Amino acid sequence: MSFLHQFKSLISYWLNEENEHSLHSPFVYDLYQKVIKKKPLAKSCYEKIEQVRTQFLNSDKEIELTDLGSKSTLKGSNKISTIASQGITKRKYCHFLDRLADYLEAKNIVELGTSLGINTLYLSCEASRKVTTFEGNPSLVAIAQAVFEGNKRNNVSTIEGDINDTLPKYLQQASGIDMVYFDANHTYEATMNYFKLIRKKCKDKACLVFDDIHRNAEMEKAWKDIKDDFEVTLSIDLFQFGLIFVDPEIRKQNHILTF
Repeated sequence: MSFLHQFKSLISYWLNEENEHSLHSPFVYDLYQKVIKKKPLAKSCYEKIEQVRTQFLNSDKEIELTDLGSKSTLKGSNKISTIASQGITKRKYCHFLDRLADYLEAKNIVELGTSLGINTLYLSCEASRKVTTFEGNPSLVAIAQAVFEGNKRNNVSTIEGDINDTLPKYLQQASGIDMVYFDANHTYEATMNYFKLIRKKCKDKACLVFDDIHRNAEMEKAWKDIKDDFEVTLSIDLFQFGLIFVDPEIRKQNHILTF
């Protein structure tokens, strides 16, 4: 991860961000008001999830990591406390994922990159959602699985192994995906490959959420190419997250929104 690159991207984001006053699309305005701008509700599940995060932050345990994605930038990243402090999505964005799933009335959610399972817990807050999460590292799978069982998340299915192998196999029998969260291999090639594979199985109203779209030059190129894809009708840049919709009822548009 290039911090200079991220700083330049952040300046560009600040200079170009929009708010609700410049939104003319009814769908985008509604999404902005009800999901992006809305303050998080105090759901009962949130407190329990944050207790798990705190336990990870205070853990001295070290685990063996097999990095199947882009090269890690975390120093001492085999420590659970380091992974929790630097490698897990911040609370603000975790709440956003849950709000978005609520807004979409998502029933079938796919997550690429389980890590310690914090995002998965938020995505599976509602029992009506089925979450299928992919992780290539056995040590992280073991920890996350224990977390899911401890929090009685019977609506979570974990698929272990190299996502390049496991995702195509899963998609052969999958259908009707409502929401996808991409947080695995942050390289151009992998991101584009996952996008092209998974969009074929998504519903028209589905939302694809890409994490760290300004992480590096590769991710920014992937984000630009995905936005420009002829099937993509709406993109929303929240800096940390990029939202993609492939809805034929929405005219082609791109937004950079304040979050």
